[in-house]
Amino acid sequence: MHADVNPLSAANANSPTSPRKRRILVVDDARDAGLILGKLLERLGNEVTVQQDPLAALELAPTLRPDLVLSDISMPQIDGYEFARRLRTNPQFANVPLVALTGYDEEEDRRASREAGFNFHLVKPISLDALQSLIASVPVPTADESSGV
Repeated sequence: MHADVNPLSAANANSPTSPRKRRILVVDDARDAGLILGKLLERLGNEVTVQQDPLAALELAPTLRPDLVLSDISMPQIDGYEFARRLRTNPQFANVPLVALTGYDEEEDRRASREAGFNFHLVKPISLDALQSLIASVPVPTADESSGV
């Protein structure tokens, strides 16, 4: 899990229509949970960055330019709802799919997720099938889309 450039992606970047890996940002204060999810997402063919600190994730996101963001809800400093609200204030993230990862599964919790700006609400433990379906619904950007061209 890294923010480094993948040499294979860099080689393909010469072709403006080459697909690249999806960039996924995982925000979870539980170190082990974030790392395990990150490794799983990498094995599914994605470029993943895991950040434990939601405030640091907000600073990193504009540079990282993720195609998908997964965030825990229960975190110190700011919770996932506040993280989502702050992320959505940046127009760059107006259409980036945002996924709530939580142990809370009541309708009130789902409503709070939607109101904060989350597109999806996944309940822990996360189903691998649900995660794969969700990721498959996020288009794989081409090299020219990733450069902002």
